[in-house]
Amino acid sequence: MATQSFSMNLTKKGQTEPELVYVNRLNNKWKSPGEGWLGPQAGVWTEAEDGLHLMDPTRKDEVAFCKSLDFEKCFTLEHGDAKYPLSGGAGLWQVLGVF
Repeated sequence: MATQSFSMNLTKKGQTEPELVYVNRLNNKWKSPGEGWLGPQAGVWTEAEDGLHLMDPTRKDEVAFCKSLDFEKCFTLEHGDAKYPLSGGAGLWQVLGVF
């Protein structure tokens, strides 16, 4: 069965708290509960050969880039490098659960 959604933590250098993000394949959207450092707390995602791109709701700005994250092949505790073009900076992503 293909992965339908997953949750992950995004960490950013200089921030003490990770950002929790839920990514859903069925509606091609992502969301982050609460008010965190990520900027927009919801939007749409796109996937390319280089990784997963979280965009703002208008698809104008890239909020986060999760290098090498493949929606179809991701697994719990997988992790990698992340960049945050909208707010600046870099850090890591880690998959918390796949469902």
